[in-house]
Amino acid sequence: MISLDWKERLIRDCNDFLERKIPQGDFHFDIIYNAFPLRQENKIPRDVIIFVSNTLGMKMVKKHKEYLPFCDFIWKYKGTNGRIAFSCIISKFLRKDYKFYFDYTRKYLKDCQDIVEINLLMDKIIFPIIKKQPLENVETIVNWLKEDKEKINQALIRTILKIGKENQDFLKRLIFRLEYRWLDASPEFVKTNGLLLKSLAKVDYEMYLDIYRSYKKTREPIYVEILTLGLANYDDVLYEIYEIWNKSGNARLKKSAVSGKKFLMKRKL
Repeated sequence: MISLDWKERLIRDCNDFLERKIPQGDFHFDIIYNAFPLRQENKIPRDVIIFVSNTLGMKMVKKHKEYLPFCDFIWKYKGTNGRIAFSCIISKFLRKDYKFYFDYTRKYLKDCQDIVEINLLMDKIIFPIIKKQPLENVETIVNWLKEDKEKINQALIRTILKIGKENQDFLKRLIFRLEYRWLDASPEFVKTNGLLLKSLAKVDYEMYLDIYRSYKKTREPIYVEILTLGLANYDDVLYEIYEIWNKSGNARLKKSAVSGKKFLMKRKL
């Protein structure tokens, strides 16, 4: 907890930083909180960083784009605290221009390797944007998932399904648009779609089964490859479908069907 006295001091120091430091190009915002007396594992407590960041964000929002050089700097040069601050500040800017900040944040996500940082940006910035404008962002999400960034795709799928729990129209539309790309899917895109299906089984099992039912008579091997990667557990409906596919004369399709049937049998035991 931050005491009332310290909250008041931090707010004053935020105002001073905005009035005197930023106009001079001094973006070292840690000067605001370095005097805070308490430490957790020899570090400034996270709730102090968040309080300062939210305070700055609320004060910057009226002229938000003027502060982007500051945001760029703290992401690149101020370590973990800078990246927490970046996420908090940009989350305050979203309502001013959702599309701009979606693209702006994706620029940073593109080069992100740390799953903690990826989840931070997804949770604080990307999730609210997609939730606010889900159908408008379907094509962007589909194209994003095709970029073959495994860690980002995992986090994006988690975000998609979190929204999909409350918005089935969005989820159906997104999966429909993804299915449209299945036929020419790259190996990585095959894996991504398999992961999405496997995760979907935990969120909307009926929608999950309906997808498999719709491909019951398919003769396209790549469809069966994706669906096999998406298997999550045993179900009589799935077993019957794999029985049909196991009788296929197409060697590539049958290979996936045999693998899928083995998986189902193991899960049935």
